[in-house]
Amino acid sequence: MDELALSLDTVWMLLAAMLVFWMQPGFALCEAGFTRGKNTANILMKNFVDFMFGSLLFYFIGFGFMFGSEGAGFIGAPNWATSASTTVTCPSKVS
Repeated sequence: MDELALSLDTVWMLLAAMLVFWMQPGFALCEAGFTRGKNTANILMKNFVDFMFGSLLFYFIGFGFMFGSEGAGFIGAPNWATSASTTVTCPSKVS
């Protein structure tokens, strides 16, 4: 039963991540539609830079908050991107 719950949690997280990922182009197209034609490239570039910084910040900080340590101190203490460990494991993995 634990394996089924882990599988369902993983599928739900991937689905939610996909939806959030596809919201970014939707916002870009919506903003491009509300601006003049000459400003479209500027709006699209701003949305791309927003996505780029968001992805980098998630890699460096967000993953540690999302998959933090289980009772070993501060949220995500061993899972920061700049930590010395070379392997990252999901704490909810069934052994």
